[in-house]
Amino acid sequence: MYIKDFMIRNMTSVSDCDTLEYAIELMQKAQMNVLPVVDNENIYLGSIYSRNLLKNILPEEYGYLESVRLLHNVNQAANNLHEIRRKLVKDYMSKKVIALKDSDEMKHVAEIMLKNKESVLFITNKIGRLRGYINRGDLLYYLLKAGE
Repeated sequence: MYIKDFMIRNMTSVSDCDTLEYAIELMQKAQMNVLPVVDNENIYLGSIYSRNLLKNILPEEYGYLESVRLLHNVNQAANNLHEIRRKLVKDYMSKKVIALKDSDEMKHVAEIMLKNKESVLFITNKIGRLRGYINRGDLLYYLLKAGE
């Protein structure tokens, strides 16, 4: 069974020249914590993660999402975000991310997801154009079907 048979094709992406503000708005609308970053020919360049943005705006002494202390400094985090919101996605995106091909076999997805601690993997065609994504729910569905 191939990735193309299980991947989700409808998705939202951002350009590396989009602003962080735009990317955050798309994340919220799409209910995604990570978005693929593409160029004007839809070539997959990397990903922008909400956790990376949070790490950039939270006061360093409070760590990443330590909820009690975060509430105390929500104004500082909001101010920090306000300062970087017009910066470009390319300055905050992860370029070293794994993309699978739509022609790859599904049996490799579990190992790659778990080894790299990813809940979403983006899928490209042979020339690197973004085609869709696979999430852990899709992986579970594949395993369910593979066991029949």
